Amino acid sequence: MTRVEFLSNESKPSIPGRALAFLGLLAALFAVGCGGVPKTSYYTLQVPAAPAPTEAKTDFVLGVEHFRAPETLRDDRVVYYVSPTQMNFYENHRWSSDPATLLSEYTAQWLGSSGVFSQVKTLPVHEHVDYTLAGKVLGFEEIDSGGAAKVRFALALSLVRTSDHKLVWSGEKSQESPLSGGGVEGVATALNASCAQVLGEMAPGLIAQVEQDYKSSAK
Repeated sequence: MTRVEFLSNESKPSIPGRALAFLGLLAALFAVGCGGVPKTSYYTLQVPAAPAPTEAKTDFVLGVEHFRAPETLRDDRVVYYVSPTQMNFYENHRWSSDPATLLSEYTAQWLGSSGVFSQVKTLPVHEHVDYTLAGKVLGFEEIDSGGAAKVRFALALSLVRTSDHKLVWSGEKSQESPLSGGGVEGVATALNASCAQVLGEMAPGLIAQVEQDYKSSAK
């Protein structure tokens, strides 16, 4: 019969707790010294400069709500798709805020610089607003499938008039663009350019509606 012997606790080799802690500290310092903790890079959006208007085209005040977005775009990590059904995040490449917040602020600044409103405020505020702009970010990511890498930006906006709670304008646009340079910085640059182009194409309809309302109210 084979004999099985069990080693008692008294006879087991042991490492004191302080020695374990010291070894753990050495391992952490070694990882840092060898570049084991990668640097995190942060990106933001730059609103294109617009000529400063001499005066507002209307005396209306616009309130911009915090935009909605799918869960993946309520995260500050940069998103990329490796196939139409598989996505992932760059752990060490992040936006300065989540895309929904970034694009809410971007749109408010962009419309503020257009000069059509006397003021543009980020909601919530206690002051009266004449219009409320709501938005949903539908796409804001890198796509690495189906050929050369590119970015996709998609946005839906809707404008509600406060006086009668009527939806007076809405628009939705999606755009795919090639990367502007290499790496994740190229992704950020391409998405920044897409934001400017998409808003530049959507805004004229919104502005025309507001100016039409202003002319009607002056009669």
